[in-house]
Amino acid sequence: MDSFNQAKNSDLLSDLQEPVAFDHASKGQRFANLLIDGVILGVAQNIFAAILGLGTFEAIGIGLVVNLAYYTGMEGFGGGRTVGKMVTGTRVVSTNGEALTTGRILLRTVCRWVPFEPFSMLFGDAPWHDTWTDTAVVKGK
Repeated sequence: MDSFNQAKNSDLLSDLQEPVAFDHASKGQRFANLLIDGVILGVAQNIFAAILGLGTFEAIGIGLVVNLAYYTGMEGFGGGRTVGKMVTGTRVVSTNGEALTTGRILLRTVCRWVPFEPFSMLFGDAPWHDTWTDTAVVKGK
């Protein structure tokens, strides 16, 4: 009986050492996410800019605020999903299997503002906002 418990405990501990395996979203799914979320963000930004009578620079500022609120709210309270991710059946997860934190989601959103960041997906397996925040977009709801 004692050897059974030792074997059971060692199996449990070895499971913790194994890397977390994900079925990563395709580049096509990621591009669809970008398009869908981009349209939503563009419409929201233009509505706010029109209602508030903002000029170009102010509209850019409100766009950043809308962007931050959208991604933080959707990914933080929507189980790692934005509207685009809901449509494509994908979600964002932490690469180590831990729950996403608000700080990680905020950093992920701010990383999207780096110039040429959207093109980083073309030159590697994951865009910079995933690489820099240890996150991944995976298939599955």
